[in-house]
Amino acid sequence: MTVVIILTATITAKPGRRDELISKSQGLIKSTRLEPGCISYNLYASTENEDVLIMIEQYEDKEALDAHMQADHFKAFCGAAADILAEEMGVDIYSAEKVSAEKV
Repeated sequence: MTVVIILTATITAKPGRRDELISKSQGLIKSTRLEPGCISYNLYASTENEDVLIMIEQYEDKEALDAHMQADHFKAFCGAAADILAEEMGVDIYSAEKVSAEKV
């Protein structure tokens, strides 16, 4: 059994500033993918609201997530994005057992 930590962050840009938010996230994405314990780190666009982006993150354990939250590139992104966001990010964190396709 492999347990992973999954985080989803709903990020809502102010109207007309979605592309700017995507641009500012590129360095964060690149740096985070190099962090020890990061399994995946991807940004997706909502198909229902053009101002909403969803970050889906996977980590080997809670310690890797905690280290990410303290990383300079994460803090820099939060500061740079603060005036672009329409509302506070919605964050949900899950602990999940990885199930292979054979078990589904």
